[in-house]
Amino acid sequence: MRKTITGTGGMLLIQTLKDAGVDYLFTNPGSAETGIFAALSEDQDQKLIVGKHEGLVAAMADGYHRISGKVGVVIAHVMGGSYQLAGQLFNAQVAGSSLLVIAGDWASELQDYRGPAPFPGLTQAESMRPITKDARAAYQVAANPAAITIATTRALREATTPPTGPVYLSISAELLLREGLEAQIGEAAGYQIERPGPARAATIEAIARRLGEAKCPVLMFGDDVWREGAQPEAVRLAETREAPAFSSRQIFANCPTRHPLYCGMYPASKEFERITGLKPDLIFLVGCQGVHGNIVEPFVIQIGPNPLLMGRHYPLDIAAQCELPETLRGITAALTRLHADKAATWPRQRGKVREFAKLLISREEDLVREHEHEAIVHPAVLEAHLAQVLPKNTLMVQESSTARTTLLPFAKDAMHWTRSGGGSLGFGVGASIGAKIAAGRERPVMLHLGDGALTYSAAGFWTMARYNTAVLTVISNNETYQVVRTNWAKEVPDSKMVHTGKYPGLFLDAPATDYAALARSQGVEGETVKTLKDLEPALKRGVDKTTRENRPYVIDVKVQREGIGADSTWYQDWKM
Repeated sequence: MRKTITGTGGMLLIQTLKDAGVDYLFTNPGSAETGIFAALSEDQDQKLIVGKHEGLVAAMADGYHRISGKVGVVIAHVMGGSYQLAGQLFNAQVAGSSLLVIAGDWASELQDYRGPAPFPGLTQAESMRPITKDARAAYQVAANPAAITIATTRALREATTPPTGPVYLSISAELLLREGLEAQIGEAAGYQIERPGPARAATIEAIARRLGEAKCPVLMFGDDVWREGAQPEAVRLAETREAPAFSSRQIFANCPTRHPLYCGMYPASKEFERITGLKPDLIFLVGCQGVHGNIVEPFVIQIGPNPLLMGRHYPLDIAAQCELPETLRGITAALTRLHADKAATWPRQRGKVREFAKLLISREEDLVREHEHEAIVHPAVLEAHLAQVLPKNTLMVQESSTARTTLLPFAKDAMHWTRSGGGSLGFGVGASIGAKIAAGRERPVMLHLGDGALTYSAAGFWTMARYNTAVLTVISNNETYQVVRTNWAKEVPDSKMVHTGKYPGLFLDAPATDYAALARSQGVEGETVKTLKDLEPALKRGVDKTTRENRPYVIDVKVQREGIGADSTWYQDWKM
């Protein structure tokens, strides 16, 4: 497996990435990386995906990684360019996405300040460290050319080893150009370290015993359930125990969203307790990187390959770092063996859990019926149309906190779904491009985002057009930062701002932005939907354009605003 390679520092880097199976490089090119791009022009085996902003590029690599499972590799620029990555690298950090960011470095002992290089006294790597895996995985190759291949190999391993996340590597621009270098690459381990195995038999039995003894165990399936392909085992466990499944902040649909035991967002509401007559007394966190908010159950069990955020702000009663599919199979088998006398009674005792889950769906369907004849599209009506029109194997990238998804059948073997993770806007367009590259031509990819999110990344339509990534983009355009308005109203319900409906800085119209025209200006066809009667034909055209004609398409849908202050169009109307 070992082989000796020669050439410039840039050639050594490219050959190492190629040996590791890296097919795509996502970039916004810069001058300090001349050695890398000169090497690419000689090799040309890897495909270059260019974006016109570093944030876009990082989101592309993240979307590609999430769907392909491979490391997303970014070729960034020196400090000034690397800092542009911040918002999307933060999203990747929170999501645990395996990215490798490589940038040239103009560090010099003679001249400690040069243009977009770090401020004197700082190194490029340490400046990026807070937004990498564990806030520590940033490295510098400054003088020794042998370190180029070694550091790259180490970075690839580190990005994929739990806790996974982005790794940053800066390499001297001079070394990347230096000729006549030699290095050895190649390893049978494939630049990865084998992950943890199943939990010990004693731990599996302890978990099964407590799950069986609990009056109302609550299950939460996190993103490592999706990553490890453990959704069938997770669902089987829920069905065996007749236990309600909830979600916290997540980047995948880890529990099938139309499953009759899926009960929505954690924690269990008072309404859940009232309808089911059950009060959760145990929570089992499976493959979760922690919980958004507090844990309220008195007994906490957590398992998964990533221990980073286990028990950070809540106690753990049983915890194990382990793989998930085999461990879950073992727990389900032990559950039926240890509690054979009780197992037959569980469906009867918890029949109302399914009743509550059904209620969540029926409420959303009632909301659709309530608004289905209104001229302006209501978000629930848009959701219902998407559920009907989109191909059942669609992969949806979402960047809207207010878009409704209850009626969409997300699951491992059906419609896929992913979102940013960290909440830093600008994720959607880039991530959908990367996801489409990973999914290939045959699988439909749809981007659903708000108008506020789109303004962070609309330059990505150019990349869609250049590489013909046939993404169907649907914009829920309510001309406001609705989620911010809703949160403000919750925080200060008695304020003058809420009483008068004057929310500073949140109304995004006046002037209006023609997003379909913005897409067309970059080579992507699009249209605007202003009334409900135009919605279904437009969606069908969009699906046809992206699937049959294999071209990207944009639909700007004017949607109703919801919640308190929805009718507010106020803004500070001053001009210079």
